[in-house]
Amino acid sequence: MGILRLTSFMDENPQILKEFQLHDTKLVIDGKNLLHLIFEGSKINKKRGGDYDRFACEIVKFFSILKACNIKPYVLFDGGDDPSDRKFNTKLRGLRERLEKAMRISSGQSKKNNVMPILAYDTFKSVLFEINVPFNVCDFEADEEIAILANEFNCPVLSLDSDFYILPINAGYIPFNSVCLEPQEGKRWNNSVYHYLPARIYYVDSFATCFHALGRNVLPLIALLLGNDYVDREIFYPFFSSLRFCKYEQQFNIPDFFPKMRKLISWLNSLDTYDEGIQKILSSACTSEDKETILSAINITEKAYTLDNKSLSTEKILQISNNGLTIPSWVLNFHREGRLPSELIKILQSRRNFLKPQIEDITSPSSYQCCARLRKYVYCILLSEDVGNAGVQSSLDNGTEANGKCAVEEYDRKGYELVKKVVCPIKNAKIFDMLPKLSEIHTLLPTVREKTVRLALDIPLFNIFHLSKDLEFILGIVLFWKKNAQPNATENHLRSVLVCLIMLKLTSIVRRGSTGHEQNLIDDAVLGMPVKARKQINMRLLMFSHIRDDRLDSNLIHGFAQLQACFKTAMDLNFLLLCPFPTPCIYQIFSGTFLYNFVVELWKRRNPDMFVCELLSKNSDLPKVYEILYSAVMNSLL
Repeated sequence: MGILRLTSFMDENPQILKEFQLHDTKLVIDGKNLLHLIFEGSKINKKRGGDYDRFACEIVKFFSILKACNIKPYVLFDGGDDPSDRKFNTKLRGLRERLEKAMRISSGQSKKNNVMPILAYDTFKSVLFEINVPFNVCDFEADEEIAILANEFNCPVLSLDSDFYILPINAGYIPFNSVCLEPQEGKRWNNSVYHYLPARIYYVDSFATCFHALGRNVLPLIALLLGNDYVDREIFYPFFSSLRFCKYEQQFNIPDFFPKMRKLISWLNSLDTYDEGIQKILSSACTSEDKETILSAINITEKAYTLDNKSLSTEKILQISNNGLTIPSWVLNFHREGRLPSELIKILQSRRNFLKPQIEDITSPSSYQCCARLRKYVYCILLSEDVGNAGVQSSLDNGTEANGKCAVEEYDRKGYELVKKVVCPIKNAKIFDMLPKLSEIHTLLPTVREKTVRLALDIPLFNIFHLSKDLEFILGIVLFWKKNAQPNATENHLRSVLVCLIMLKLTSIVRRGSTGHEQNLIDDAVLGMPVKARKQINMRLLMFSHIRDDRLDSNLIHGFAQLQACFKTAMDLNFLLLCPFPTPCIYQIFSGTFLYNFVVELWKRRNPDMFVCELLSKNSDLPKVYEILYSAVMNSLL
């Protein structure tokens, strides 16, 4: 959600907010907002497909700053789509805008545009789990639950969303851009020292009391008339056309380029009651149909921005998907705990999957095409009750048209355009019988669920000593990518991926030391080296983690975009099956700048394998580990 121009208005009127020292408190954080703000505010490279290792460090750094000020964060994320489907066009518009940005970046036409990497959210949640920051995923949009939780805790909200200027949050709303993330030192009355973050805080009454007659009733009127994601602003065009500029108290600074806001503030100050305002808005309707639309908008807005008698202790209900079937309770619970991707809930609700465009070669097929077959397994399990009831049998690969209950609309790139494709997850009887139904997954043995992942990815028996299950899963995904990439992922792409795995493990141990949980052949090789040798090799590898050239070869980066699509789909399948394989930490697997620079370097080398072995030092076991992993993948392609 978001209210048009309200943030700009508040920026022009800083007197509405108050200076504030943020410390020694609980703090409810808008997770989606924070994810974007940390990503946008960091200095990491944003055009190589995702430096997740550095992004993870930025996340840890942020929460370390909060801890230094004794701030206890609680993070809430958006979940499923609004069941009314009112935001469908908004989502499509956002997807098209993302595609345009990605195209400009990949073609070298833009230095300012950024595109959030598709595994950033998974990285964020993974880091929160690791550093024990409590978080939950809401059933739908998080704004209302954020406000309710903050009121239950009697603590502020941290976000950068104009909705929080309207929602009645008792302990205040802190705009993220008002916070200085450099802790300051203060002293209490007894001379004890505390640390705080300088910030500015907003209280609804500081704004509402400026409208003496209306008080807090002014808030939903502002949300309604300025427009939000649930309301078509054009319906109020006749209303604003009927308003005339009048004199109003100059308690606000409203620039000339905000004529709509000037009219609105003047009109609001002229009202005696909320009902009077509603009647005047309704009287501007040109037709009875417009009047019904306005009434609907009023009801939606009042409901969205009123928290009276709402509590998180009330049982949440998200039992019905759009086709009328019940979503199993275990699915809802795992989703709320962040252990089941929201994309899966959205597919259950709406039978749609929005595939976020990546920075890739626009002249090649979409990076998601290489894992289309894998997504069919995900759809088939998600819609298993529908599929079974339909009684339709066809080839997994060839698929036939099915009724709407058994199909998923995929929105993906085709060339320069966003297109819809209806994907039928129906499969032949043999494969269908091997896949679990959604309602029974939580009752199955881990071995049964693991077998399903192996079937979907076609994971072979890797003949590798001391191969942990998480590394086996990663190799299975890499092999799937190598088999299915279109255009093909080159051997230099594969070499870069395997060296990146080694580099990130080496960097982790050099910086943080052994965790005591190391359990595979990469760990053995790194821990078996002298500390000095580790650091030397790490320094050589890290040279490829820095930007060398702003130019971008979209052909090279396309292979890694396909790998990310494979990781995303395979991890979603693993989550859906309750993680029979340990969930990989993306920031320990994928570093976009390193991968891009390294594959560029390999193309310059006459003997890439010799270069890799020399880089990893012939005096360590790392070259041997690299050769084992490389051979395991290549031999499985035969």
